[in-house]
Amino acid sequence: MKLEFYNCPEAEKITSVKLPENLEFLSHRPDFELMKKTAQQYQSFRNILVIGNGGSINSFYGFYHALKSTAKKNVYFLNTQDPDYIYDLKQKLSPLDTLVISTSKSGENTQQIEETMQFTNYPLLIITAKTSPLRAVGEKLNSRIITHPPIGGRFTGLTEVNLLPAALIGLDVEAMYEGGKQFYQDFYKENLAWRAASIFYQLEQKGFVDILMFFYSHFLYPMNFSILQLCHESFGKNGKGQSYFASEGPEVQHHTTQRFYGGPKNIAGMFFTVENFLHPTQNIFPPQVHSVQIKGHHLFDIDKVPLETALSYEWMANIEDARINGIPVAHLSIAGFLPKEIGALLAFWQLFAVYSSVLRGVDPFDQPQVEASKNISFNKRLAFKGLL
Repeated sequence: MKLEFYNCPEAEKITSVKLPENLEFLSHRPDFELMKKTAQQYQSFRNILVIGNGGSINSFYGFYHALKSTAKKNVYFLNTQDPDYIYDLKQKLSPLDTLVISTSKSGENTQQIEETMQFTNYPLLIITAKTSPLRAVGEKLNSRIITHPPIGGRFTGLTEVNLLPAALIGLDVEAMYEGGKQFYQDFYKENLAWRAASIFYQLEQKGFVDILMFFYSHFLYPMNFSILQLCHESFGKNGKGQSYFASEGPEVQHHTTQRFYGGPKNIAGMFFTVENFLHPTQNIFPPQVHSVQIKGHHLFDIDKVPLETALSYEWMANIEDARINGIPVAHLSIAGFLPKEIGALLAFWQLFAVYSSVLRGVDPFDQPQVEASKNISFNKRLAFKGLL
């Protein structure tokens, strides 16, 4: 993993802040033997349906898409009560060859239980706390139940919560964990995550309250959901924190870059790229189109430029444009779609979220506004039944 900054302040020394102690997600080691046995138990299932919200599903969502080329099963995700989408899933997925995984640490997510109840006639695997409503549901349905580790959802990316479904579809979960573990080992040092957190915190003080993330990889883009949750839930509190939003490049260049370069100067950028693609492709134009003109030249003049090279020119041009215009940007690149690289990438953002919270003086592990809206929505259900 490489990280570069342009038009940005220098990072502060890490010794200038007091860091949290006893961070459980740093010391937790997943039960790989449990995951191996569970994968063997369900090896005959062709499809996996994962039900969850936030940290219960986002990291695996990113893992699956980044490492999809090695997946041995079809994966579907459900994080909404949208009846049309649920109907569509039921039309595609048969109880005979589909395992449903329902994950929630608290097990009190009403939405989660409602969605799970739509699949009670399917084989069901539940991951939840030792005592929870979701666990009680699983026990009454004679479902397989695995205990959720005592770690907040958005920091469970490298625990059984997100690695178990990855193991079920054949991903190399031990390599993913090791990639993250190596990154964790630098927690108390001036690592890349600290450097980024310090720089982006300083940018916030200078009025850069929005961060646009440019993903120049279709299969890396789904990692943005974990990043958004880690940033917004961890340090978007007490009137502090930046807004992170993502778009896939080069599509972003056809709309949002206008805002990025031409709108209010309160937005910084972060570019995500991959150095090595799985399928490098030579771009060869048929001879009959060589004479077609484009931008004062012929198509022949740009023939045989590999697609991955052409894509790199797109993000290079945008970084150069930002540098010329004095817009702060960061460029994060990974070597390729390797389990260790993806594990390290998630670990980077977990530590970034903790550091960013400490710098702003907020608790990285609570989410009071999220819980408040859940309680309101539950009461509306009671009112619908005439119980309030």
